[in-house]
Amino acid sequence: MTHADDASSSTSSLDLPLLVHHPYKAGFTRIQFDPKEEGCWQEIRTRVVRRGRRIYARAAACTWTEWVFAMLPCLSWLRVYPVRDYLWADISAGLSVAAMVIPQGMSYASLAGLPSAYGLYGAFVPCLVYSLLGSSRQLAVGPVAITSVLLGSGLPDIMDGLGVPVNDHPNHPADPDAQALYNQAAVQVAFLAGCLYTAIGALRLGWLTHLLSHAVISGFTTGASITIAASQLKWILGVNVPRSASALAQVLSLVRVWGEVALPELAMGSAFVILLLAMRVLSSAHRRLLFLRALGPLGVCTLSIAITGAWRLDEPGPGGEPPPIHPVGRIVPGLPAATVGWWLPLLAPARQLSLAAVVCLVDVCESISIARTLATANKYRLAPTRELLAMGVANLAGSAFNCYTTTGSFSRSAVSNAVGAKTPLAGAITGGVLLAVLAWLTPLFTHMSANVQGAIIIVGVLGLFDYSEFLYLYKVNKLDWIVWLITFFVVLFAGVEIGIGVGVGVSLVLVIWRAAFPAIVKLGKLPDSAVYRNVKLFPDTQQTPGVLVMRVDAPFFFANVESIRDGIVRRVEEAQATPEAESGAAPVRYVVLDMGAVTDVDATSIHWLTEFVYDLKSDLGVQLVLSNLTRPVLRAIKNGNVHRRLGPDHIFVDTNDAVVTLSTGLKQGRVDKAL
Repeated sequence: MTHADDASSSTSSLDLPLLVHHPYKAGFTRIQFDPKEEGCWQEIRTRVVRRGRRIYARAAACTWTEWVFAMLPCLSWLRVYPVRDYLWADISAGLSVAAMVIPQGMSYASLAGLPSAYGLYGAFVPCLVYSLLGSSRQLAVGPVAITSVLLGSGLPDIMDGLGVPVNDHPNHPADPDAQALYNQAAVQVAFLAGCLYTAIGALRLGWLTHLLSHAVISGFTTGASITIAASQLKWILGVNVPRSASALAQVLSLVRVWGEVALPELAMGSAFVILLLAMRVLSSAHRRLLFLRALGPLGVCTLSIAITGAWRLDEPGPGGEPPPIHPVGRIVPGLPAATVGWWLPLLAPARQLSLAAVVCLVDVCESISIARTLATANKYRLAPTRELLAMGVANLAGSAFNCYTTTGSFSRSAVSNAVGAKTPLAGAITGGVLLAVLAWLTPLFTHMSANVQGAIIIVGVLGLFDYSEFLYLYKVNKLDWIVWLITFFVVLFAGVEIGIGVGVGVSLVLVIWRAAFPAIVKLGKLPDSAVYRNVKLFPDTQQTPGVLVMRVDAPFFFANVESIRDGIVRRVEEAQATPEAESGAAPVRYVVLDMGAVTDVDATSIHWLTEFVYDLKSDLGVQLVLSNLTRPVLRAIKNGNVHRRLGPDHIFVDTNDAVVTLSTGLKQGRVDKAL
């Protein structure tokens, strides 16, 4: 049986395993399906049971020492730690990161609307915990700008819902009780984020971060960098304006009070910005000056304290006038107090959980991407699950001691890597330095000016402005470029929370649109081969008279079957209208659908395919032929009895075999009786 009509008598045998024409055999081959093979739910159940048994067997085989090493991964590298080769590099990296995180942490805490001490707490407790549990050797954990601005945007809304005012100066609040409630809400968000982090790691749900495409992350961080910088201009200008969620509202507020700009604040703040930029440029241009990048923030802080304290610029005038330079205010000395009692009950459960989910999603993307980049650069293997668990436990531990949400910092991790960190001991050293600062040195920061915090934040967020990605997306993919633009402008004009939500929403809409309207390409045979390729990419491909070959580049499911129908019918009608151009001066009798890219079909698709076989034949006089089917699609076709409507002579293993067989039948005058 070598031709289509010769095989039609085999239709009655379809109660046996599925018959499919095989190019290397005369006639048809039987595709065998294991009768004991399980269905979908049974297969899932079997996999879960098997995995559970493997985990149990592995756990049962572990000795108590292996359990200890599994619970404390730091022991695995501490026991083989080469002191002579690694210790000085880790100490240098730890001290460099500490020099950066002390001023940055205090600045980012004010960005979140929290007292400056919270930034030091966040660089102390989570950093120590992560060094015990994490697998990245160079990742610097602590407060970051993006998390801080998300909290600074979301927490005031929660306070408004509770009817609690928000203080403009967290270090010396006008309403201490309101600030205490605000601090508690931040700790609760950190607690929820730690729970989500831990759950994502334990359940291996890291794929959830794929909801944030690179275009969304880049557009969000770029818009957020401008929003953060705009929020700090009031400290550089020395004016008092209310906190705003968007960059546009912040700029408009500054324009209204432009006449109130304090020249001493402007001069001092601008000088610090220029000095930080100069240090940054020099450290990038000359590797020997890399220490300037690490010491820059601490250097300008020290300079600010010296200038303000020497000339008493932070003291009010004799008539009660405001001081020429506004200080950050008193920073609470001592180690953080235990705040486990703050965890529950939640002040605003739904709103805090949604804010924690957004913060966690952004933090996971940022932290894992930084850790993977560092691992690749230093040629070691990262354990993503351990990373997520370590970050989750670090945030839980931090929320137990007055910390807000922390994650891996790009700028500080880059410095840690450049200085030469070899192990997580560098993070532990950073935590030790913060311990000493909290215990003895916080009174020194009382005279630090507020404008130096603004300068540190403005220069720090410059690295978040990702203009190169904007140009790259424009060249590579216009749809991703549009997503970038939408996310960027919504963040600028509506705020960071709304911006990231809109960005994710637009990305999901594009995913659905791409799935609902898949590419349907016409195929032709490459000369002197049996390979079929897209005729638009390979114009020299050959067409077979009477046979139209197409491929659908997507799975079949309920949302795209109608667009697939329309695409196939449109191409058939075009071919029928212009037979010379489309099919070599012969009317189309067969449509061969290459199913190699169709990885799955749902029940709706099976119903549709059964109907479409009849509709195509009755309306256009064309027989549908399937080729190159994957195993899941073959099984669905068999279970849905689509093969009975098609007939075994219209299902082929290979596209070229289908075209040759059908073309031979047409040349010999053998056409399906229904046609």
